[in-house]
Amino acid sequence: YTISGTDAKSFLHQYEEIFIRRAFAVDFKKPNPVIFCCGANIGLEIFFFKKYYPACKIKAFEADPQISAVLAENVLRNKLQHVEIISAAAWNEDGSITFEPDGALGGKTGSGTIKVPSVRLAYHLNKEPHIDLLLIDIEGAEIAVLTDCKEQLTKVGHLFVEWHSPVKDKQNLDELLLLLTNCGFRYRLNNKLPEAPFVHRVVEGGFDAMVEIYAEKK
Repeated sequence: YTISGTDAKSFLHQYEEIFIRRAFAVDFKKPNPVIFCCGANIGLEIFFFKKYYPACKIKAFEADPQISAVLAENVLRNKLQHVEIISAAAWNEDGSITFEPDGALGGKTGSGTIKVPSVRLAYHLNKEPHIDLLLIDIEGAEIAVLTDCKEQLTKVGHLFVEWHSPVKDKQNLDELLLLLTNCGFRYRLNNKLPEAPFVHRVVEGGFDAMVEIYAEKK
């Protein structure tokens, strides 16, 4: 593959997570899984899945207009088939939403000075009879989106969510985990803490905690 990026640091971080740590590797048991990527960035996870499952069907959402253009260019340049790029924020309604870009991995909806299109993720999930993998990395909008998708989550086999805790807001990880349990998922959590967590309260991008959630149907 020949791939362009927007930021070297975030490119290397994604490459390590996706291709070295194999964070999204799934044994799908079939050649043509249906995969949704929300917060697709420049598309490295798309290339990972196309490497192992060339016939997979992927729908990718990216809110940042500049990064979305790079994502579309990467898909076109490498002639990837059955990949649909949606240049909009995955959200709980169609329309537009404020957005704060950072040119890398931390662009956030619901704040900032520009507006970007938004699409209701539940509508797109509803068009598929089954979703083999749903990836959600949307910088703090995950609860709002997944709550709206509650009915559609019953037909999702594997789910990855990166939960974010905004410093100024009430934490809601318990709400998210209860939602997943009620939708039939069994989950595992991964939390990367700094040395001496009670001493070093790291805040990145306005978040004081992030947890990776890997969920599968029982």
